[in-house]
Amino acid sequence: MDIKSAIALFVIRALGLMNLSLARLFGRFIGAIVRISNSRMAKVTQKNLALCFPEKSEQERAELARASVNETCKTMCEAGLAWAGTEQKFRRNENQIVAVRNGHLFEKAVSDGKGLLLLTMHLGNWEWVTSYLPQRCDLMALYKMAKMPGLEKAMLEARASSGIKLVAGNREGVETFVKHYKNQGACIIVPDQEPSEKSGVWSEFFGIPALTPRFIHVLIRKNPEGCVLNVYVKRVSGGFEIVFSEVEPSIYSEDLETSAKAMNEGFEKCVLEAPEQYQWEYKRFKRNPEGHYKGL
Repeated sequence: MDIKSAIALFVIRALGLMNLSLARLFGRFIGAIVRISNSRMAKVTQKNLALCFPEKSEQERAELARASVNETCKTMCEAGLAWAGTEQKFRRNENQIVAVRNGHLFEKAVSDGKGLLLLTMHLGNWEWVTSYLPQRCDLMALYKMAKMPGLEKAMLEARASSGIKLVAGNREGVETFVKHYKNQGACIIVPDQEPSEKSGVWSEFFGIPALTPRFIHVLIRKNPEGCVLNVYVKRVSGGFEIVFSEVEPSIYSEDLETSAKAMNEGFEKCVLEAPEQYQWEYKRFKRNPEGHYKGL
């Protein structure tokens, strides 16, 4: 194992020794350091909030930025618990899901058996879906390969204990993923990050043109009778709440741009439920010709 992977794995396993309350408290501590040091995370968060919420006052955005950095750092510190790695620990994590909103939407889609595509986002801590969904459907997830091979191996071993089927985001993995959904299986994907220009289509996110993955539209067209739902895991007192919601109807459109716009609009509604828990430190508009992140 390479040294970077070994260090990262050590940190994650150390965090895994904490309970949920302590991990979140430690996250707030790290968040304070991030803000005081005026790190890149803090600067990008502030920039994204200025772009996406121009109607808010400067003080309101500053308060939201502070809360967002804290929540993102909590997500990082919860990683050791999320990557539990044993059946017993995944059951412990499942018990930390204290509420499920609109669970009937998920249950109906599974019982219909025509295929289920779950769109999640970097809101709250989506890792906790692995402690709930794989026991209720034959779930496959597409993941982005890590830059540290040793860390990736440990991550995959831990997540595999939950029962979720994982495929890498390479050509072979994508083909397997598409086939699973085409054959009316259940799939989950995180499409709220910026793809390459070749793989994306321009669509507004909170009023700002952003490259949006074409792949979701392709996937939906492979199984038009399948059900598409949004899902995210919201951090609440004492644990997490899993929230399912219906997508915008036009996401099923044969027109790519119409479908992409509907997906982003659905994501916006989810984010507005808990804007402080969205990971605003990501450069979502990096390829926008306006150069929003110059100097950051």
